[in-house]
Parts: sequence; C-alpha cells; structure tokens
Amino acid sequence: MRVIDLTHAMHTGMPVFPGDEPVNMRRTRFVSRDGYAVTGITATTHAGTHVDMPAHLFADGAGLDDFGPDRFVGQGTVVNCTGVERIKAGSLAWLESVQDLDFVLLRTGWDQYWKTEHYFEGYPILEEEACRYLCGLGLKGVGLDTPSPDPLDGSGLPAHRMLMEHDLVIAENLCHLDLLPPEGFLFSCLPLRIREGDGSPVRAVGLIL
Repeated sequence: MRVIDLTHAMHTGMPVFPGDEPVNMRRTRFVSRDGYAVTGITATTHAGTHVDMPAHLFADGAGLDDFGPDRFVGQGTVVNCTGVERIKAGSLAWLESVQDLDFVLLRTGWDQYWKTEHYFEGYPILEEEACRYLCGLGLKGVGLDTPSPDPLDGSGLPAHRMLMEHDLVIAENLCHLDLLPPEGFLFSCLPLRIREGDGSPVRAVGLIL
C-alpha cells in the first residue's frame, strides 16, 4: 500500500483565508528546561488543509460530532480540471460510470501557488450546474486543491450552500492530487472530533492499495 500525503504543513505564519485569524504555534515547554515539549496552537478551524461542515453555514447544520468517522473515508476519484477558470458539469459527466464513488477530488493544480499572494486570487471555482451534478451522485464529499469552491468575493457562498444542503463534506486546500491515479484509491480526511465543530484541520491522504 502507498500512502500519498495531500496535506499542507501547519506552521506559524502559514497562508490563511483573507480576514481569518493567523496561525501561531508557540512552544510553552522545552525538553532542555522542563524534560518534555509542549506547543500551544492558535488557529481557526479552517486553517490549512481542512474540512468544512454544514454547520459552517447553517445554524442547524451537521457539525463534526454529528458525522461518524466513516463519513470522512471512502473511495476516491480525481478529476483533471487543470487550465480552467470555472469547473463545469460537462467535465464531470463521466463520473456516472464510476463504481463505489464516495469522494470526488478536483485537481486544478492551484496548490502550486500555495505560500504566494496569488493563491487567494482568481482560483478556479465550481459552477452551479457542476455543484448540482455532484450533489446527485450520492457522495460523501468533494475535495479541492484551492481555497474554496466559491470565489473570494462570492456573496452568499452558493457552491458551499448547495453542497452542504446535501450534507457533503468539503475538503479544501488539498495538495499533490497529481500523485494520485484517476481511480482505485481510498481518500481519508479525518478531522478532530470537535463538539458542534464547523470545520477542522485534517491530515488528508490517498491510500493506493
């Protein structure tokens, strides 16, 4: 079995969505002084590679503790969306023929801009019809190597809303999707079990059996 890491490293000063609290990691105990090490972390639940839950947008939406761990693991498929500004339903039509499909991972190649100012500007987004199509596949979730399925200034976050209305998990800020095969792998984005959590950083991986 090969395990492909699809996760950006967390560290002080890492990129965060514009307006979000910055990530700060501070060592509070030291092996040299205290005999053990402890690090304090300040971050939002949507820092780095993370999942969005329905509770992110809906007051009565499902939180992290409402989903069992099985909802974050399943059969994955990668869709090549490189070179497009808007992901359309037509580029997803072939997914109907995929058996045992749980997670659709949309590879745009945008992760190459991680740690640059360009990362949060002009990234590819999901069109309404593409969201509607994905919602009809009976998925557990959708993953992207971009900051969001909606544009930075997307009023109302329509893509988020449509996916979350169908209780889909949204995994954002993935990376290295080019190292996965189009089909035949397990995707895992297990979050922390945060009570009423609207999201959580994850260690996303692809497992090629």
